[in-house]
Amino acid sequence: MTIRRVNWGEITKSRPSWSPELWRVWAVWPSPVDHDLCFKAAGFDDFADTDEAWNSEFATFVGGMLGQLETAGRPKLASGEYPVDQGRVRQSLADALVAASRDDNFRPCTVTFGEPARALIRTSDGHPLLWIALAEGDAAKMVAAAAGNRDVREQNLDWEKLL
Repeated sequence: MTIRRVNWGEITKSRPSWSPELWRVWAVWPSPVDHDLCFKAAGFDDFADTDEAWNSEFATFVGGMLGQLETAGRPKLASGEYPVDQGRVRQSLADALVAASRDDNFRPCTVTFGEPARALIRTSDGHPLLWIALAEGDAAKMVAAAAGNRDVREQNLDWEKLL
């Protein structure tokens, strides 16, 4: 299975507790996603059983978003953990973000960009959802660039169900 679309929406009403004040925040996620009660409660309905091909595409997309955000400065793991695979720690920021987005046994993962931080990306709760926060600018062009040739769609959900 492949990722057919990349969705995004700006969070304008609820300020996540982890987001710096006055920063703009977006949610970014692929379609389809595994069947998920939180996504369904939020108003999303594009579900399917994902597979290894989907997982690989998602990891590549996360890497692409990291690359786009590096324009704000050098990335740093601010919270979260690197996953261990067969006794070996995978010390890539993309691996840490993917781990927290695919398995709720991982602590929330946050990568900041710049010193002081000017951008961040966060994953948590086993949801394949990237939270992007920027001190300045707009994430829409970054999302489109990371999406490659996939369809990109703005979509607003009930963010309280996913925060």
